Amino acid sequence: MKHLSAERFHKLANIRQAHCISIFIPTHRAGMEVNELVDQKHLKNKIKAVREELRTYKLKDHEIDKILRPAEKILEDTGFWSSQMEGLAIFINPELFEYYTLPVGFEPRTYISDHFYLEPLIPYLNDNGHFYLLALSLKDVRVYEGFPHELKHLVLDELLPARLEEVVGFDYQQKNLQFRTGHTDSGQAMFHGHGAPSEQAKKEIFKFFRGVNQGMMQFLYDKNHPLILAAVDYLVPIYKEANDYKYLYDEFLPGNPEYEKPHQLHQKAKALLKDHFDGKRREKIGAFEEALAIKRSSFREEEVIVAAINGRIDTLFIRKGAEIWGIYESETNQAVVREKQEGQNVSLVNMAAVNTILNSGTVYILEPDEMPEPSARLNALLRF
Repeated sequence: MKHLSAERFHKLANIRQAHCISIFIPTHRAGMEVNELVDQKHLKNKIKAVREELRTYKLKDHEIDKILRPAEKILEDTGFWSSQMEGLAIFINPELFEYYTLPVGFEPRTYISDHFYLEPLIPYLNDNGHFYLLALSLKDVRVYEGFPHELKHLVLDELLPARLEEVVGFDYQQKNLQFRTGHTDSGQAMFHGHGAPSEQAKKEIFKFFRGVNQGMMQFLYDKNHPLILAAVDYLVPIYKEANDYKYLYDEFLPGNPEYEKPHQLHQKAKALLKDHFDGKRREKIGAFEEALAIKRSSFREEEVIVAAINGRIDTLFIRKGAEIWGIYESETNQAVVREKQEGQNVSLVNMAAVNTILNSGTVYILEPDEMPEPSARLNALLRF
């Protein structure tokens, strides 16, 4: 299984080939559904539906068998089904088979066209909830990449010193640190001896943190997502002084992160950033409403679809569960909306969402009452 990265999303989005098959099903981590093979049965039914639809493309049975064989193999893989999350996304064509086990609950769907259906993946990759977390102590340095649904540990061993001794030497305690620390039950640091680190100790810690910062800047040089620091209180101002990353979040997660599990750090980080990310969405919604007067936003669905294809969308708002069928006519640069999925019709919602992402725009999938203009399935804040 490949990791679903933004780079991989772009590669899937740029594939154009006959008989591209997209399958989405909800899955389960544990419980009765796993014991009763509910997820396997669900996928088996979806594969059967895909097989029937492929026959309408005049493919022979042996051609269909060859395309679907990799998907059918995982039906019997008990190890595969015992390590699921909330959703499974599968992408198949005659030359490709990929699947992604994700902490995102998908609505069941199959889709066959000359491109893949990728809109359900956007909440997983969306910048609205994308952050980095630096879990920092004098004995341990860990970096995580955060998403709305998970926290991924990043292995940056070649960039970062693992502990203070690597930077200042292994005899630093005897030479310089005239204090020692313990921890309360909450993980907060408490000091003994001099009651706080000496000025010399602060210099040693600052030197260590400059080494951490230098490695972080090599990793973060082209990033603009918030970086949250998880550390005991007295280390935070020292790291802020050593830091060069301009998106270091002002608030931090207090306590020693050595005592925190990743899921605990994830929940605390999401709570800390909630207003930040909600504010970004509210800001875009407010900008949409202000831009209506100067025609820099739109809720006319055909216009929004064409704007997405032409790279004109800054922010696309999609009503959750909405679907629009039709075609895009490149010769006339027009979108033609049809009533249902038939013939050459494709998902214009998927087309708009994917093109917005490919052109570095932002996509929000919102509840109906959250849409800037609730009467339309698509709203867009335009660049020009």
